Amino acid sequence: MLSPEDANKMIRFLSAAYFCTESEEARKVFNRLANELRKASGQPEQ
Repeated sequence: MLSPEDANKMIRFLSAAYFCTESEEARKVFNRLANELRKASGQPEQ
């Protein structure tokens, strides 16, 4: 299982990418990937 700490490190990169784009499609992908990391590490989705 992925640790929450490692997942949160990767989520921070996805979050930075999310805020660097205005593309709604890209933002949906970044959000989906972050939620997959949350699920894999036992954290609630956002």
